[in-house]
Amino acid sequence: MAFPLDETIDFALECGLKPIMSEMCCGGVLRKSLTLIGGIKMPIELFDPIAVAYDDWYETEMGGIIDQVERDLVVQLFQPSGCKLLEIGCRTGQYTTKLAELGYHITAVDISEKMMARAQEKIMNLGYQVKWYNADITQIMDQLGQYHGILSMSAFEFIPNPEELLAGLFEHLEPKGCLVIGVIAGESPWSEFYRRKAITKPESVFACARFYTESEIRQWKVGGRLEIGKALYFPPEVSSAEQALIMEKQKNTNPGFLVAKWVNE
Repeated sequence: MAFPLDETIDFALECGLKPIMSEMCCGGVLRKSLTLIGGIKMPIELFDPIAVAYDDWYETEMGGIIDQVERDLVVQLFQPSGCKLLEIGCRTGQYTTKLAELGYHITAVDISEKMMARAQEKIMNLGYQVKWYNADITQIMDQLGQYHGILSMSAFEFIPNPEELLAGLFEHLEPKGCLVIGVIAGESPWSEFYRRKAITKPESVFACARFYTESEIRQWKVGGRLEIGKALYFPPEVSSAEQALIMEKQKNTNPGFLVAKWVNE
């Protein structure tokens, strides 16, 4: 999902988390905790202090519009062949809760303990059951089962070898199952926005990100039939929610969000 994460971090700082963030950041590197995600060092604690603010952003007018635009596209493409699902990068449960409400049996993975805690609280309050892994997906592949659908929103920007991991995940699909990922599109106003943020704020999680174009994704050898959907045709600096919706209908710019779907035929 495309969202101005650095603005969310700023919100967290305004809410009294500055001492925590100051303790964590040192020369653009988090001192307290670095973990390996797909072989690269990743500052997971960067996500932890903003778990509450992350949800708050979705309550804003623009956050809600972006979420709906992306979610509409995901709903079109994510059509599992049965009830068993794997969600990679569940964050605070935006998709987890909706999928649980639809009756799916979900295994959810996220590397941020506090993000996942928020998701767990939501699921518990709704009275559903989810199998949780607070882990790096690349480290638990041998613990996964077979699934009718695998979903991941804005996680593969942070994995250095996405093609290899996706090919491995494809092997965990049941017949007719689908593997769907949503990523911030390369060569778009949104990827440029995040690149600029990473330059001005080296501690940003997006300093570790890579943004892929449609042509790059089409070259990946994952397996099965590939379909790609596009959304987010308005830039981060759009003047108003009304203008954003107009631009989304016109589709006159490079899309900022891509959803790729592979089907195990």
